[in-house]
Amino acid sequence: MQTVAEALARWSPPSRPTFDPTLYPYRYALDFLTGAGHSVIPEEIRYRVDRKVMSKPNAKGEARKRRHPADFMARLMLMAWVEETGEDEEAVYAALADRHLEAQGIERS
Repeated sequence: MQTVAEALARWSPPSRPTFDPTLYPYRYALDFLTGAGHSVIPEEIRYRVDRKVMSKPNAKGEARKRRHPADFMARLMLMAWVEETGEDEEAVYAALADRHLEAQGIERS
C-alpha cells in the first residue's frame, strides 16, 4: 500500500474549467443560482415560489412531500423575479452567467 507522501507526490491539481459556449448563459446562470449565488434572489420571492410549488398537489392528488430539484426551483424563482421586475430575461441570464464565470475563474475564449 502506498503512503500518503507517495500519493501526494503523484497527485496533480485538477485543471481550471474551460469555457463551454454551449452552456452559456443558461447553465452557467443556473449553476450560479444553485451554488454561491443562491442568496441573490430576494427572500420574499424565494419563499413565495417555494410555497406555491409545495402547495400544489402531486400527481396522486396528495400533498407534496419532497421539494423539486434545486435547478428547477432556481429557474422558477428567477422567472418570477424577472416577471416582477420587468427586466429582459436574456440580459439577466447573461449577467448571472458572467458573474459565475468570474467567481469560478473561467475565462471566455
